[in-house]
Amino acid sequence: MNKCPAGRVAELGVLLALAAVIFIVESLVPPLLPMAPYVKIGLANSIVLLVIILFGARDGFIFVLLKNALTALFVSPFVLPFNLAGSLAAYLVMTAAYLALFPKISLVSVSIAGAVLSNIARTAVAVLIMEAPSLYIQLPFICAFSVPAGIIIGILTTLLVKHLPERLTKFE
Repeated sequence: MNKCPAGRVAELGVLLALAAVIFIVESLVPPLLPMAPYVKIGLANSIVLLVIILFGARDGFIFVLLKNALTALFVSPFVLPFNLAGSLAAYLVMTAAYLALFPKISLVSVSIAGAVLSNIARTAVAVLIMEAPSLYIQLPFICAFSVPAGIIIGILTTLLVKHLPERLTKFE
């Protein structure tokens, strides 16, 4: 069994706190799409993608679960099903795309795939919870919104990877 050194756990903890703060601040912003208030840019996903890149898929999965549990405590437990579905969908597609296709595709492409799938998953949860299949009519608009959101997250993650000091990105 591979144990995490204390420094690695501390680094993941700092990133978890950062992702939670970003999520909480973003939750204070009014909905960007009034017809789908659960849709947001998802700036904290730049930290999730960074964790996948720097720490790997296993730590990324644990990170996503902890981020959702932590933010549900501070924002509202009601958002947990939406956020967990969106985060897990984004995690799965971003991890698969990054591991299988990067660097053939850019981090921006990886992020766009995550954003689109995240919002599809959130919409599916809204349909289930509200028992309103008519919400699927929003998907074209939501997916169109996901592309610029994914571009923003991809660019932000690329900048983080390129410009974080090496001592903050080399975990040995």
